[in-house]
Amino acid sequence: MKALLLPLDNRPVTASFPRLVGQIAGVATALPPRTLLGSLDRPAQPTPLMDWVESALVETSPDALLVCLDTIFYGGLINSRRCLDTPQQVLERVSRFEKWKSLAGRPLPVLAQSSIMRISDNYDATEEKPYWARYGREIFAWSALLHRLARGEKLAPGLLEAAELKVPPETRDDYLSTRRRNFKVNRQLLELVGSGTIDFLVYSLDDSGEFGLNVLEKERLAAEINERGLAGKVLCYPGADEVLGTLLARWLVMQSGKAPRATVQFSPPGAANCPSRYEGQTVSETIYAQMRACGIIVASNAAADLDFLVIVHGSERQGDHIKLPEQPDLRQIDTARGVKQTIELLESARLPCILCDVAYANGADPQLVEQLLERKDLVAKLWGYAGWNTTGNTAGAALAQGVARWYALVTGATERASGEAARLCLFLRLADDWAYQSRVRCSLTSALDANSLAASMEPYLKRLAGVLDCYPAQLRVRHPWNRTFEIEVECAE
Repeated sequence: MKALLLPLDNRPVTASFPRLVGQIAGVATALPPRTLLGSLDRPAQPTPLMDWVESALVETSPDALLVCLDTIFYGGLINSRRCLDTPQQVLERVSRFEKWKSLAGRPLPVLAQSSIMRISDNYDATEEKPYWARYGREIFAWSALLHRLARGEKLAPGLLEAAELKVPPETRDDYLSTRRRNFKVNRQLLELVGSGTIDFLVYSLDDSGEFGLNVLEKERLAAEINERGLAGKVLCYPGADEVLGTLLARWLVMQSGKAPRATVQFSPPGAANCPSRYEGQTVSETIYAQMRACGIIVASNAAADLDFLVIVHGSERQGDHIKLPEQPDLRQIDTARGVKQTIELLESARLPCILCDVAYANGADPQLVEQLLERKDLVAKLWGYAGWNTTGNTAGAALAQGVARWYALVTGATERASGEAARLCLFLRLADDWAYQSRVRCSLTSALDANSLAASMEPYLKRLAGVLDCYPAQLRVRHPWNRTFEIEVECAE
C-alpha cells in the first residue's frame, strides 16, 4: 500500500517520523521534498506545494491522502498564526483542495488535520506575530475572560475593560481578525466532511489553557459537529505535531476492517487525574482522546481479546524539563513510585505494551528510562514508546507506533522488516526524548554545531544502540531549526 503524506512543516517529528511509522506497517509513503515544506522562519509556499501534491496524486496513485491542511492553507502551523492572507485567499485554496479526491483515478480516502489557533501564556514571539513579545500574556488573559463571558459567567465589574486596556486596540483587532479567518476556514471544512470530500478530520489544539478563545472555538465546532451528525468523522482534542502519525494509524485501522482493542493502566493511578501541562485538561482525557483518534477500542482489564496494553507513566503533578519565566520550576519531581509501578506493570504484562511517558512535559522521565535500559527483556515488550513535548504529542506518537505494529501482524507483513522498523522508531524516540530532551538539552543555552552536538549525544546513543540491538550505519545529529527546542537524529540501517 501507498500513502501520500503532507506534513505540518519540515521538522523531523512532523516530516520524517511518520514515514518510519509507515515502514513498521509495511506502507510505502510519499512526502514532498523538505525544501517545499515550511520552517521556523520560512513558510511553505502553498501554490508550489499544491502543484506537487496534484502531480503526485496522478503519478503515484496512492491508496490514501493524509494531509495537514495548515500547510497548504497558510504555509504551515506556525504561519497559520502569522500570515496576512485574506479569508478569500485561503478559501480559494480550500476550493482547490476539494478537487484532489477526484485526481487519483481510484477511491481515495482523505484524512486531514486543521489546527485551532493556539494562545500561549508567555512573551515568546518566536512562533507568533511580533507583538506577542510585549503583549502575549495580556492577550492570553483577555482571551480567557472573553471565553468565560461567552459561557455566561458574570465577571467582576470592570475586569474585562481593565484587561482590554492592557492591549492596544490595533493589536486586539489584528489578533481577532486572524482568529476569525482561521475559524471561518475550520467551519468550512465541516461542509467538506459532510460532502464526503474529507473522510476523517482532526481539529488539533496546541498550547492551550482551560479558558481562551481557542477553547471557545473548540466548543462551538464540537456543537456543530454534533448538530451535523459528524461525531464519528470529526474529532477535536489537544495535539498538533503528532497528528500526521495519528492519521496514519487511523487509516490503517480503516484498512484492516477491525479495530485493535487495548486496556489502559495509569502508573501511579493518580496520574490519570493529573492536570496536563499546556492542554487545559487531565492526562486521562488526553490519553483517551488520542486512542479514539487512532481508532483503538478501550476495553476493560478483564477483557480476553486484547491486542496490547497501554501504560501511561506519570505523576500526580506533571513535571517540565523547561523552566519558563514566572512559572514554577518543575525540572525535578519525585517519580520513584510511578517508576516502580511502571516497571512492575511491564514485568507482569502478557501482551505487547505501548508506553506513554508523560511524567514530564518536554522530555522523558530519566529515572524510568535508566531502569528500562537495564532490562532488555522489558524493552523487548514495547510496541511503542514516546516521552516528548506534551501529553498529546507523546500519546499520539507512541500509539501510532503500536497501531502500525499491530497492523503489520494482523495483515501478515514481513516480521523482520516490521521489527527492524519498530526498533528504529524506538531508537529515535529514546534518542530524542531521553538522550537529548532530558539529558543534553538542560546544559545548553543555544544551538550547537553538528560536531559538538554529536559529541554530547554520543555516549547516550551508543547505550541505546546496544540495548535495542539497533546499529545505524549512518548517524547524524543537528539542530534543524537552529534552536535548542528540537533535534534531528538521522539514521539508516
